[in-house]
Amino acid sequence: MILKWILRLGAVKTALVITLISILGSVGLELVFSLVSGQLHRAVLIKCILFPGIIAPFVSYSVVRVLIKMADSETALTESKEKYRSILDNIEDGYYEVDLRGSFTFFNGSLSRLLGYSPAAMAGMNYREYMSSENAQKVYQTFNQVYETGEPAKGFDWEIFKVDGTRGHLDASVTLMKNTIGKPIGFRGIVRDMTQRKQSERALRESEARYRQLLNHAPSGIYEIDLTNGKFISVNDVMCEYTGYTRHELLTMNAFDILTEESQKKSLERFDRIQKGEKVPLSIEYKIKTKHGHELWAMLNSKFLEDEKGRPTKVLVVAHDISEQKQAQEEKKNLEYQLQQAQKMEAIGTLAGGIAHDFNNILSVIIGYTELILMNAQVDSEVRQNLKEIFSASKHARDMVKQILAFSRQNKQERKPIQVAHIVKEALKMLRASLPATISIQQKIEKNTGIIEADPTQIHQVLMNLCTNAAHAIDEKDGELEIRLANVDLERNAAAKIPDLYPGPFLKLSVRDTGDGIAPEALPQIFNPYFTTKEKGEGTGLGLAVVQGIIKSLNGAITVDSEVGKGSTFHVYLPTIKRELADEEEIPKPLPMGYERILFVDDEQPLVEIGKQMLERLGYKVDTRTSSIEALNLFKADPSRFDLVITDIVMPNMTGDRLSDKLIGIRPDIPIVLCTGYSEKFTHKHASEKGIEAFLMKPLVMQDLASTVRQALSAN
Repeated sequence: MILKWILRLGAVKTALVITLISILGSVGLELVFSLVSGQLHRAVLIKCILFPGIIAPFVSYSVVRVLIKMADSETALTESKEKYRSILDNIEDGYYEVDLRGSFTFFNGSLSRLLGYSPAAMAGMNYREYMSSENAQKVYQTFNQVYETGEPAKGFDWEIFKVDGTRGHLDASVTLMKNTIGKPIGFRGIVRDMTQRKQSERALRESEARYRQLLNHAPSGIYEIDLTNGKFISVNDVMCEYTGYTRHELLTMNAFDILTEESQKKSLERFDRIQKGEKVPLSIEYKIKTKHGHELWAMLNSKFLEDEKGRPTKVLVVAHDISEQKQAQEEKKNLEYQLQQAQKMEAIGTLAGGIAHDFNNILSVIIGYTELILMNAQVDSEVRQNLKEIFSASKHARDMVKQILAFSRQNKQERKPIQVAHIVKEALKMLRASLPATISIQQKIEKNTGIIEADPTQIHQVLMNLCTNAAHAIDEKDGELEIRLANVDLERNAAAKIPDLYPGPFLKLSVRDTGDGIAPEALPQIFNPYFTTKEKGEGTGLGLAVVQGIIKSLNGAITVDSEVGKGSTFHVYLPTIKRELADEEEIPKPLPMGYERILFVDDEQPLVEIGKQMLERLGYKVDTRTSSIEALNLFKADPSRFDLVITDIVMPNMTGDRLSDKLIGIRPDIPIVLCTGYSEKFTHKHASEKGIEAFLMKPLVMQDLASTVRQALSAN
């Protein structure tokens, strides 16, 4: 070992060492041993210096200094190597040195532990032995780049195979190594184990992917809002479907942008309460507006995320589309409202029957006495004209009662050929008395308008509804109400533009007003039952629905033209027929007369008296009673005394139909005429089934009474 060490010293140093050994003998040998071992001590040098006879003749002071410096350098080098090795072996990162082919020439313990190979196994190992060919190619390219440029490479990702076959990831740096004359001799660098970090990153990516998949496949909309600026932080696919916006569009928007104005106010109030520390419900209903202008109801469930000071900074929201539920609730409320209205109409119908009975009794007195006076030839012309007006108005009142009963569906509609022009003129006379003087009524009726087949009462109802609505539209302002009536012949193209109409001749009734008009959004709904734009309590929303129902039942159609601020015009098309009207000229007809005895029964004394006068004017002998029980007793006393009985139906103690049954039981051949102001259950059919000869509706008119009585007596 000493020989090897001496040979590595060079020629000059070797000669000096041999000289020392030859001169100093055992002391020189001790000095050499201490140099070889790297443990040269000053005690050894002192021995050499104090060796007898050496100092003066052989060893100079400069030689001693050289020896001391050599000893100190060797010691420092040894200590430096040990320190260098200790540092490399104790750092966590791996250190490597490889030759130009990539084979290890030096490495620390951390790299050995990282790869799992023993130091002996790693000695001389090439990088291709512990990585795939793909990764080896990447390493070669990096080494080659560093070799050609001389610039180090950092952050280079190596995927390796450990000794146990598992994969690992290294973050490596590469630096070029050169010898003392600057020639490249290999590469060195630091590697850090990134396996756990890579696994964590992969797990995080997989977790985020699962979260994103779960988020996007959730059945509800999910989004997150930054409360500092109100902007969306994240949104899922369902939220995009709800709103019609893309994810990119939503992430550039404020959360308020998708709320209606009313919901925005509600949201601000809610957030203000949160800022004040008040408790608010986590679930709340908002109305969302979509990109295309539609609106939907959403139930929002919120979770506020707070900072370290407990202040809400973000909110996570789950949105459920509850539009169908809200619609179902609205439909339920509407059905409940319709049920209430139906019950109200039923009550009105019942009330209408009672009113009709009482009102017809009153009209019977008015009409009866008017006719009796008109039959007096001594009445002067002026009074006669006034009485005719009273008589005409009374008949209109009778028709109004029929309308009430028809509206409450308690009166059967009877269609016949009618001239609408006459009904329009009569209706406008009634309207003029009820409308404000600020509304000007204009009528433009063509001559010789067509004939339709309908119930006059229904046509009157249609006209009154349309004109009343027009008057409400004008309100208290100055305005104009115009009614037009004309014949039109719709060709195929014209008829095709009007739903449910076929080409042919029609009667066109138009009602125009100069009111406020109808809003475009309300226009499609105006014929829907219970839809109204009037204030609560001012309308039921049934008027136009009834009008449309009547017109459709007559195979006609109704349309509307309206512009806000300029008024509305309703057009009614009714098919005309080729039939002649019955002669309606008021030519006095001879009244059928008689001489028989009649029992007249009614619980109203005025009606008893007017009935008696009318019948006596016709030549009959009349007995009257205001009690059905008294009438029965009178008949029982002498059944053959009477040729005919006329009785009201609605009476206390015993109704007219029950009285009739008892009278027929006493005398089966007695002719009976039933009369009433209104009866929901009793009709002509019921009367015929009971063996009753005739059925009269109040108010009684002389012509009807005379004809009915004569027919009943003749039939018997």
